[in-house]
Amino acid sequence: MVGAIFFFSFFRVFVHHFRIICLLLILMPNFKNKLAILITSTGWGGLEMNTLKLAKLLSVKGYNVHLFMQEESTIYEKGKDIFSEIHLIKKNRKYFDFKTAKSISKILIKNKISRLLVVDNKDLDLIAWCKKRYFKELKVVYQQHMQIGINKKDWLHSFRFKSIDVWVSPLPFLKREIAVRTHFPLNRVKILPIGVNTKEFESRKYTQDEAKELLNVHSDCPIIGIIGRISAKKGQLFVVQALQQLVQKGIQFNLLIFGSATVNAEDDKAYAEELVQFVQKNNLQDYVYFVEYQPDVAKFYNAIDGFVLASHSETYGMVTIEAMLSGIPVLATDSGGTTEILGDGEFGALYKYNDMADFLPKLELLISRNQDIIDKAEIGRLDAFLRYNVEKEVEGFVEILKGL
Repeated sequence: MVGAIFFFSFFRVFVHHFRIICLLLILMPNFKNKLAILITSTGWGGLEMNTLKLAKLLSVKGYNVHLFMQEESTIYEKGKDIFSEIHLIKKNRKYFDFKTAKSISKILIKNKISRLLVVDNKDLDLIAWCKKRYFKELKVVYQQHMQIGINKKDWLHSFRFKSIDVWVSPLPFLKREIAVRTHFPLNRVKILPIGVNTKEFESRKYTQDEAKELLNVHSDCPIIGIIGRISAKKGQLFVVQALQQLVQKGIQFNLLIFGSATVNAEDDKAYAEELVQFVQKNNLQDYVYFVEYQPDVAKFYNAIDGFVLASHSETYGMVTIEAMLSGIPVLATDSGGTTEILGDGEFGALYKYNDMADFLPKLELLISRNQDIIDKAEIGRLDAFLRYNVEKEVEGFVEILKGL
C-alpha cells in the first residue's frame, strides 16, 4: 500500500515537472530571441542610422527587438512605424541616473529580456547602474562607435566597463586602443566591422551625366567631392583653399560639397557662412558647387571622379567605405580609423591632417586619375565588398548573442 502511494506521488511530481519542462522548451526560442537595444541620443547621424539598420536586420533574422529611446528623438520618429516594441524613456541625468536605470530594468524583467545592446558610450553609465542595482543577470553588448581618446582607467570608467559582457569594436586599431586606454579584458573584445548594404553598390544607379544633371552640376572638368555635415571638423574650407591654389596654377576641376549645417548648431551655421563668403570673395563660384544633403547619396558618388575626406579624425568613416564601394579614388586624412580602412594607403591616398604641402600634390594626382590611382580604387572596391558587407555584421551579432 505504501509502495503504491509512493509510486502515485512520484508519478504526479514527474508529470508536473515534465509539463513545466515541455512548456519551457516551447517558450525558450522566444525567450532566447528577445533583444533590447538602448539609444538615448536625439540626433540623426551615422550612429543612429546604423543602429536602426541593425535593429531591422536582426528583426528579419527572427529577433524580437525591443527599442528603448527618447520620444523627442529622430530615431523614434523613423522607427515608430517599423517596430511595435518601443519603450519610451526619459534620460534625466548624465551620470548616476538611478530613476531611469530602475525604470529600464523593470521593463526588461517584465518582458523577460536578459540581453541588451548599447551603442552610445554616453549610455554606459546608465546601463552600469541597471546591472549593478536592479538586474544583475543582464547581459550587455556594447557596440563601439567612437574612439576612447584619453585614458579611462579610473574607477568610474572601470565600473561602467565592468558591466559589459562583450565589447564590439569595428576595427583592430580600436581594440589596440582599448588595451592601452582601459583595464577592459581583451578576451571579451570582438572585432566586427559596421556593415553597408553592398547590394546598393553592385551597379551604378545613375550615369555620371544623369547624376550631375540631378544635382544641377554642369561641368566637363573632373569633379572632386566631399560629403558630410558642414562643420569645421569636416574640413570643407581646407579643401576649397586647396582648390584656389590649384586653379591659380591652371589646373581645372570642380569641387562638389554635398551636405548641410546641423540645424540649431550655431557654430556649424557660422562655418557654412564663412565657407560661402570665401568662395565669393575669391571668385570661385564657377568651381565650387554646394548641394544640400539628400538621402539618395548615389547621386553624389555617381557624379564625382574623386573623393576627399578632410576630417580631423573619423573613428569609422562610412562615407569612405561608400566611396570605395563606388570605385571612386580616395584621398583622406591619415588619422583615426581611416588609415586602417584604406589599408595604410593600399586602397587610397593618405595625407597629414591640415597639411597643405602634403595635400596639394596628392589632390593633383587624384584629379589626374593616373593608372596607379585607378588601380588602388579597384583594389579598394573589392576589399570593401568583402570586408564591410552588412550581412557579415548581422551574422557576427547573431553569433555573439548566441554565446551569451
